[in-house]
Amino acid sequence: MARRSPRAAAARHGGRITETGWSLAGLAVTGYVVGERYHWPELLLLGTAAATLVVLGLVVVLVPRRIQADLQLRPSRVTAGEPATALVDLHGGWVSLVPPVVEVRTGAGRSRTRSRTTRGGADGARRSTQAVLDLPTRRRGVFPVGPAIHVRTDPLGLFTREREVSRSALLHVRPVVTRLPSLASGIVHDLEGVASNKLAASDLSFHALREYEAGDDPRHIHWRSTARAGSLLVRQFQLTRRSHATVLLDPSPSAYAGDHEFELAVSAAASLALRALSDDYEVTFGCGDDAVTTREPQIMLDTACRLRPGGATLHEMGVRVASQAGGTSLVVMVSGGRSEPGDLRHAVSHLPSTADSVVVRADAAAEPRVVRSDTHTSVVLSELGQLSALLVRASS
Repeated sequence: MARRSPRAAAARHGGRITETGWSLAGLAVTGYVVGERYHWPELLLLGTAAATLVVLGLVVVLVPRRIQADLQLRPSRVTAGEPATALVDLHGGWVSLVPPVVEVRTGAGRSRTRSRTTRGGADGARRSTQAVLDLPTRRRGVFPVGPAIHVRTDPLGLFTREREVSRSALLHVRPVVTRLPSLASGIVHDLEGVASNKLAASDLSFHALREYEAGDDPRHIHWRSTARAGSLLVRQFQLTRRSHATVLLDPSPSAYAGDHEFELAVSAAASLALRALSDDYEVTFGCGDDAVTTREPQIMLDTACRLRPGGATLHEMGVRVASQAGGTSLVVMVSGGRSEPGDLRHAVSHLPSTADSVVVRADAAAEPRVVRSDTHTSVVLSELGQLSALLVRASS
């Protein structure tokens, strides 16, 4: 999001007359007209007094004031539901007839508070006002906060004038995540990456010897063991792959029963990606057109804030990721309770067949369970807290 300079931010302003101001202006006009017509000096005096108050209020609001502000988010990144505040520090010279009012735009709404004035410096010549506003953090997402708006008014509240006095900032509200067991438990690490529990005819990690079969590479015959056993024996290897995990979220809106189910899927996907990063995997993580490959948890979590249904299909994501991360060793597809099993299997099929594949379905109406097949393990959960136990059951 582009940010404007402080001067440009402070240039936008607007003013209006309040209902009280309109009433007082109407009283002034009525007093003059009626008093002049009926020679009623008391009404003339009342009209004069009302007009004087209107003029004084207008002067108070229109007097130029050099005011700027610093807007800080504390913190700028939070988990959904955690508290966050915006600290606005207004500074500049003015004579405060009323305590300054500060508004901060927060998404589609505004938060308003009356700030408190403090004196700064040894001589107390410089004044500053501070305002602290609570920010809404119930929904996951990336929300623009600001700019801060200095709302000026006169003591009687006849006029108000608004002026932007700070830059805007971005608040990242991250999905709720849960602690998970290691995704690499029981897996052997070597110089080339992570070894799986699958066996191959040729690799770097030696596993065992077995009987020679037609089609085996003669270069892998272990001649010493063959001489002792009296039959051909070949080396069998444990398949090693790159330490790369792929966690993809189904972007199809029809795969989810509602927003709550999509948010559950986002939390599950973010928890799995965060666990993979802790296990020292490089992670490709995303949904639709928004995807990132990283080893940094902060980058992954910032991406999780932006995820929305729509964009590229899960099939298209699988094809794209397969071309970019062909050596991935762990594939996790996360979808909703209304997803089509065939679509999930089709998306997984584009990724390496040697990778460990897990399909996680967020289904708020289903019983938690683990289902194994020849190609992948399927995990169904209705609450985020169930994911850890389900993964333990899937790996046992």
